[in-house]
Amino acid sequence: MNGLLALAAAGGCAAVGMGASRRLGKRCALLTGWDGALLRMEGAVTHSGAGLIDVLKQGSGEGNAVLDELILRMGKSPAASPEALTDSLPWDELLSPDERETLSVCLRGLFTPTLTQQAQALAAARDQWAVHLRRCREKREQDGKLYVSLGWLGGAAAFILLC
Repeated sequence: MNGLLALAAAGGCAAVGMGASRRLGKRCALLTGWDGALLRMEGAVTHSGAGLIDVLKQGSGEGNAVLDELILRMGKSPAASPEALTDSLPWDELLSPDERETLSVCLRGLFTPTLTQQAQALAAARDQWAVHLRRCREKREQDGKLYVSLGWLGGAAAFILLC
């Protein structure tokens, strides 16, 4: 019975470590998706001079809950202020407060009257986003392996202690 309990504890520790590593991978995938959305929106503003709804639809691509919600809000309240439209958007919990702020400032910048200002808002956001993405990838590279190793080490320790 102790052996079974020890094995279960070891497996639990290993699963926690692998789960933490997987969360880092999901976070980087989310940031990469936003990087693509910002790039598509920048292209829509710079190359085609598309309207705001079309720019957001271009950014949404395969589906971005935040951009889809913003498009929906704009359809319901076309005269609402940018702040009212962008407040309390359904941000993913994996985004840090700094990352949410970068995206919020960018989205509010898209409501400016000229294409030049919109392009500047997107370019500034992409510059900041590149830093966020680089940090995420570095953290995944460094800490991802550490979390898995600590999970297995903790599992081995639990197994030894409980046997």
